[in-house]
Amino acid sequence: MPDQHVPQQPEIAPLAPGLRSESFRAALNSDGKTADAQTAAFAQTAEQGFYEPWFTDEQINRIGRILVEDEQLLTGVYVDQDTAADEPWGNALKEVGFDPSHPVGTFVDYDKTLNAGGPAGPLPARLITMVTVNPSFRRRGILKHLMTSALSRAVEDGMAVAALTVSEGGIYGRFGFGCATREASIQVNLGEGSGQSFALRSAPAGRVISADPVKLDEVIDTSFEAFHDRTRGSIGRQQTYQLVSSARWNLEDNSAWNRKLRAAVHVREDGSIGGYVTFKHEGWDTDPSTIRIYDLIAADDQSHLALWDYIAGLDIVRRATMSTAALSDPLQSALVNPRSYQVRKLSDVLWVRILDVVKALEARAWTADGAFRLELEDGQGITGGSFTVSVDDGAATLTRAGDGEAPVTSDLPTLQLSVETLGSLYLGDVSVRTLHAAGRLGGTTAEDVDRISRIMDLATLPFCATHF
Repeated sequence: MPDQHVPQQPEIAPLAPGLRSESFRAALNSDGKTADAQTAAFAQTAEQGFYEPWFTDEQINRIGRILVEDEQLLTGVYVDQDTAADEPWGNALKEVGFDPSHPVGTFVDYDKTLNAGGPAGPLPARLITMVTVNPSFRRRGILKHLMTSALSRAVEDGMAVAALTVSEGGIYGRFGFGCATREASIQVNLGEGSGQSFALRSAPAGRVISADPVKLDEVIDTSFEAFHDRTRGSIGRQQTYQLVSSARWNLEDNSAWNRKLRAAVHVREDGSIGGYVTFKHEGWDTDPSTIRIYDLIAADDQSHLALWDYIAGLDIVRRATMSTAALSDPLQSALVNPRSYQVRKLSDVLWVRILDVVKALEARAWTADGAFRLELEDGQGITGGSFTVSVDDGAATLTRAGDGEAPVTSDLPTLQLSVETLGSLYLGDVSVRTLHAAGRLGGTTAEDVDRISRIMDLATLPFCATHF
């Protein structure tokens, strides 16, 4: 039985004088519109922080519905107006700044599930998004306050992990987040030319049929559920994906339909649905004629290849692009000419913060049975300490060394690392050997690395098809 390791809530960093934070949930009127000015001001500010256009009321209403459906918690940092009035810049802020209902820092968190590959299936995860700080109010403790407050809430709620996606890669390591999954932006040459055409080594079973995007709701749900259950690294999706893939949400204007969106569905030989793809033609001014894939979700590898085969067979199309492909995409190896598959860019996607090392590692996939000592350093004091990790029949059990326990004299290998590094190792995107070569495993010896890697390093790479 696992011990009673209890993660500790981190110390919440204070805000600078003259700032206050407030958490609230979005609400809708009976007609489905955003019910209060506070939510509208928050959404406007957050989107402006990512250089989006100033949204219309209808666009704000659609965002508000998503916030409500996903039960997202909004936290804003606001300027105290009385304090600001005493500052030299106070009058200017009042005259030319935004209304006081607009925060100078935004933060959103909500819950989905993460597939860590373990036998019990996906585990609850606290997702973090819409993190912005007004450039006029930097270095006042806003980000640190928002993040430590959110991690404290997550610990109190019993979450094993928190996760986010980032715009800048050098910010979140200090809070214990490690880069845990990556994706590829790919270009697949489909067109004519000697030896350059798209051809699979074997034809996938079943049939792909063109589909009306507005009829895909059930297909989207069942296909992603199957994909999520089989894909280590997958995060549950917010409601935006449902609307985007059914053409009801245009990424360029969320109040409009995406009338350029096309879709197709793979039907297996037994008549069941194996997955779907949504895409658009990039326009006749592209050379060569190009299809852009928005989303390709398959319940199995045959469906994945069949949907690509459908794209390759579209009339007058010579190229397909996709910005969210798995690093271990089977398509490249399935092609007669693997050079027609080109990786244009690699990007990080999911960053993971371990909050409860016992729950997190017991929900993880493992390669082989065995045991090792884990020495975990957590600068925020949430879940660090010394543990014994025992893997039996593919499932891990963790026990924590008690206070005053005699020194360990067993011959167990020792893995010594920070909680940030454990976040990167957690889903298997990077190996124990690579992290040791990078100098990130403290005093772990080369001999210990050999023994631990046989237990912990995974044969395949994780993949997260969800951005948030």
